[in-house]
Amino acid sequence: MLKQRVITAVILAPIVVLSILFMPYDWFAGFLAVIALAGAWEWATMVANTLLQKIVYVIICLGLMAGCWFMLDDSHIYLVMLAGSVYWVFILLLLSFYQSSWLGNYLLAGFLHYSGYFVIASGWLAMTALHQQKPGLLLFLFVLVWVADIAAYFTGKKFGRNKLAEQLSPGKTREGVLGAMAGTFVLSLLGVWMWQEQLAWGAAIYFVILCVLSALISVVGDLFESLLKRNAGKKDSGFLVPGHGGVLDRIDSLLAASPGFMLGMYWMV
Repeated sequence: MLKQRVITAVILAPIVVLSILFMPYDWFAGFLAVIALAGAWEWATMVANTLLQKIVYVIICLGLMAGCWFMLDDSHIYLVMLAGSVYWVFILLLLSFYQSSWLGNYLLAGFLHYSGYFVIASGWLAMTALHQQKPGLLLFLFVLVWVADIAAYFTGKKFGRNKLAEQLSPGKTREGVLGAMAGTFVLSLLGVWMWQEQLAWGAAIYFVILCVLSALISVVGDLFESLLKRNAGKKDSGFLVPGHGGVLDRIDSLLAASPGFMLGMYWMV
């Protein structure tokens, strides 16, 4: 499985990097929308029963993204990013109290159903806004999440002893999370070095903290999708990405981290 994951990553990573750096803003937003809608379809398969309900779910997500694209100005985007940041802090608190007895509860089912609309639309909006501001910033966010994921995997594999959320994701450990935060801390220092001419000392410290917090929230996004899959009785969200599961399995961390990172960059600028 690890070999297949590596091969898939080696193939897909250059496509993503080149798309971020060289696609015009409008084209990239469309490209990202296709990926987000694939994730929306997978979300729909876990919260809706009939084919029609799943199609309607994706259409609503598309409508929300189109509304964001045509109707929101910078101040409105800022408010959506603020709402997204508050939402993921709430999810962190929610998961801290999670009990397996919640599974199948109609309140949880309803919350997971409607959460998909906001998670997909706000994550897509955050990433397109970052790309418009500076493609290099969006690429940095992608690399940040990738480094957090890789560092968590190998640190947890080597040193993992204490389960992070055994009822949700038995493979995740607290040591893995510490490894993810350590990896992103090092990467954030590299970012400070890259943009040192644009960052004063205070801004540099703020940027490092923002990166580490974004890595932490990316883990929350992964755990939240684990809750979604457990409630639906599924191991993976889909099968489109060999060795990685579905599209949603690959973008859940980005969907969670991007609103807060975008908001932090908005405040810093």
